[in-house]
Amino acid sequence: MKKFMRKMRERKGFTLAELLIVVAIIAVLVAISIPIFTSQLERSRDAVTISNIRAAYAMAQTAYLTQQSDTANNVTYAAGSVTVGGVISKGTVSNTPKFSGAAADLVISAQVIAGCAALDDTPGTYTLTFTYDSDGKITAVTSS
Repeated sequence: MKKFMRKMRERKGFTLAELLIVVAIIAVLVAISIPIFTSQLERSRDAVTISNIRAAYAMAQTAYLTQQSDTANNVTYAAGSVTVGGVISKGTVSNTPKFSGAAADLVISAQVIAGCAALDDTPGTYTLTFTYDSDGKITAVTSS
């Protein structure tokens, strides 16, 4: 027993094989996590774009109901249409499956998303124009 304890005290570090195994395990974990990280990054960019479109939609509705422009927020009211500038897009709109079907009408009109086709795959700042009919319903949404 004394001989075993003496050998354990003399051993000061890890062997090369042990270090290589640890490095290999870390490399495998990193290789697995990079694709997961990038897909989550794309999903977060899509969520930011949808959130910005929702905010523009809310500002347009407010401007239409009050019939007033809001120059501080780059919202211009004209009879029958509202233009919202400075809408930042960081991801895609059409590839967001959670905004299709009946649930989309509760959160944001599907027509609003369809009108934002120019926002796909091109990060940047856009201007959205909401066109209303005489009943106050959105008839068209264009982005530029």
